[in-house]
Amino acid sequence: MITPPLLLPFFILLILIPFSLIFVIATPAVFQITFGLDYKSALLLFLLIVFGSFINLPLYRKRGRVVVGRYSFFGIIYYIERRKDIVLAVNLGGCVIPSILALRSLLEIPAIPFLISFLICTLVIYHLAKPIPNVGIAVPMFVPPLVSALSSYLVVLFFNLPIITLPKIAFSSGVLSALFGADILHLKDIEEIGSGIVSIGGAGTFDGIFLTGVFSVVFSMLFIA
Repeated sequence: MITPPLLLPFFILLILIPFSLIFVIATPAVFQITFGLDYKSALLLFLLIVFGSFINLPLYRKRGRVVVGRYSFFGIIYYIERRKDIVLAVNLGGCVIPSILALRSLLEIPAIPFLISFLICTLVIYHLAKPIPNVGIAVPMFVPPLVSALSSYLVVLFFNLPIITLPKIAFSSGVLSALFGADILHLKDIEEIGSGIVSIGGAGTFDGIFLTGVFSVVFSMLFIA
């Protein structure tokens, strides 16, 4: 058996750090390819998303489930019931900005190919997404961007579109399908997650929208290559 203290350093060294470096290096390039930005503008956009990830915009407050606490006082056991509210919010960097970018891309790509890719991705993500108490909506990490990249590539081939439209379709379908498939369509399961702030696009609750968009473009570039 490998205990967590032994596994954790290897996880940080071999997975977390390399993955973070790849993400930081690749994201501005993704913005350059997808939106035609120069490097400085792409880097500025990336920094806005990073700093925006610390900002959650509350939408509404909902009554949460009753939590029962068991306490002992001088040998007397008693129970206290309290209700914790759920605050639904959207994350500025993880949801709002990527969604605006995805909607902007829709002005530059054909509607029908996008809708086909979007519906395929949304269906797959919805069925894979599961509510995890005190964590959020869990989805296998690389499945959504892989599905987005593959479905976008197929619609580009089927409709005989210019290959330059592939990153735009992949980014838009990846971001919006993650938003709808994992988050909006699972709002009915919000009470299973727990109480406190539930942030769409925020790490620890509903997350992966921005990551899905970025890695959808990265994987789509493999088809171009």
